[in-house]
Amino acid sequence: MLRFLLPVLLLLGTPAIAVEFKGQNIDGQKLPARAYYYATGGVYKVQVRFHKKRATIYFDDGNQITIQLNQQVITDSNNIEGFGKIGQYPVNNIFSVGLVYGNNWPSTSDSQLQQPNPLEGLWKISLE
Repeated sequence: MLRFLLPVLLLLGTPAIAVEFKGQNIDGQKLPARAYYYATGGVYKVQVRFHKKRATIYFDDGNQITIQLNQQVITDSNNIEGFGKIGQYPVNNIFSVGLVYGNNWPSTSDSQLQQPNPLEGLWKISLE
């Protein structure tokens, strides 16, 4: 019984980690923003919802992406950076789960090797 109770008590005793801006918890709020995708240079008018150390970016066309934030306390509302790829959901600071679309999907007859883009997955959010 103690083996079961101890982990539960530890989980309950762990404080909830929330994203903060100007000393305020902003978790769960859907805020208007602009999202810049480093890999393409595209800027998108979006809404963003923070949850713990993640941000879900909602695009006007109904798509969304969840990114892992680089910081939990936001000091500059125009420079909130995080990492996430389309089709992936971050589990923790290291791992994510989801679908990975390789260079051969959808399959093509072009077998040319492409170099990976080092900025793929890097986003910058600016709150409005």
